[in-house]
Amino acid sequence: MSKGFTLIETLVSLSLLLLAVLLSSRVTIAALGQSRRAAQRFRLAEMLDYYKNYLSSLPMEAPELAEGGHDRIDKEFRIDWRVEPVRKVPDEGDGAFLKRVGLAVAGPQGALRLVLFRSKFIQEVGK
Repeated sequence: MSKGFTLIETLVSLSLLLLAVLLSSRVTIAALGQSRRAAQRFRLAEMLDYYKNYLSSLPMEAPELAEGGHDRIDKEFRIDWRVEPVRKVPDEGDGAFLKRVGLAVAGPQGALRLVLFRSKFIQEVGK
């Protein structure tokens, strides 16, 4: 009786080992892809939050809050917002005291949208 493994046993064990490595590498690649997409989605949410805070901090007369569409292009994101007057001040001509701001941030993996309202009276109380 000989000691050791035959060539067939060695080839079968190597093929099973190769199959296990291939399956685990596919799972690892899928997990890395999910992680990358989640990081990009998180970055989109960060940019949306940044511009929400930025636009909320501006005075009502700022050029960024003028009526109409506005956009900026970042390294990997496109930021669009549209300002529309909701309520007009009766005695001040075209001065809006409530503005609707539709904000959208788009990147390579999708887009996020948000609507916020700016009030002239709330801003004045905060001063």
